[in-house]
Amino acid sequence: MPSADNSDVAAESPAAVRVESRPLAYFYDAELPPVLEVDSGAVLVFETVDARDGSLAHHPTGSLFSLPRPDPGRGNPLTGPVAVTGTEPGDALVVDILAVECGPAAWAGGHAHANPLIPGRIPESLGRSCQVTSEFVDYGAGIKLPASPMVGCIGTAPKDSKPSAGQPGRHGGNIDQPIVRAGTRVFLPVEVPGGLLFLGDVHAAQGDGELSGTAFEVPADVTVRVSVTKGLSLVWPWILTDDRLAVMTSGVDFVEARYEAVEAMLSLIERCLGLDPADGLALISVAGDLRVGQAYGGMDMTLRLEMPLLPGLELVPGMAHSK
Repeated sequence: MPSADNSDVAAESPAAVRVESRPLAYFYDAELPPVLEVDSGAVLVFETVDARDGSLAHHPTGSLFSLPRPDPGRGNPLTGPVAVTGTEPGDALVVDILAVECGPAAWAGGHAHANPLIPGRIPESLGRSCQVTSEFVDYGAGIKLPASPMVGCIGTAPKDSKPSAGQPGRHGGNIDQPIVRAGTRVFLPVEVPGGLLFLGDVHAAQGDGELSGTAFEVPADVTVRVSVTKGLSLVWPWILTDDRLAVMTSGVDFVEARYEAVEAMLSLIERCLGLDPADGLALISVAGDLRVGQAYGGMDMTLRLEMPLLPGLELVPGMAHSK
């Protein structure tokens, strides 16, 4: 598969196990049988399809086309689930994203039925097919944007619900955070034995907010290493980069998602650094960055609160030196 890749790690290796996209999953469902069970430390290549399962791939790159609504319950198809041996409720499933290789064509679009504008402002839904290379995505009209592949959907199966592939939540899900890319480590809450990891909805690039409800939607191969941190008992997903630690939350509106993000980060600061609540909040205010994942209005808003890797601020002891 021709690639748009932001990692020096090859997407395929002799040790990697391929996870085929079929059968596709459309819910983070604990009752689905695992397509694969692996040991902690396994390297996997998830084969993913685009957000419409290739149904728009016949449009030639560079063309503008009428964008149909997604079929109800069939958006953002997922690959998986994969079970990790020995993973139990209360653990954290740790996913190191090693590489993201995109296909040669993506599509973007603007929906008339779901967007942040007043009704009727977008009179017709339109999509655009775009060429993807390792360096750029050709939007057309003389516009070339840097390729920055990221994973839109990554999550585990909740115990007592079956959220759709298009929903974000405490399990992760459709978080649409551009920071979820090659070179990062994702910590996911575990509620069922095996964790049951799902992955999909890759974007060749996306802006913070994903304000049309779509990004550069593209099929891809995503290489990951999966492992387990015992007893971490996360409430929300977290992510670790070379210089940042972030919690990723969601809510029906900005206020709810913001509360969850600030509360999670403040609790970590109190525990790790021993600061009083007001002092910890002041530290968040001067050093933290609150960023939007998706906010187009068609589903819950997702936020992430990022902090620099301050001395002692660790989700797991030794975490800052473990990547």
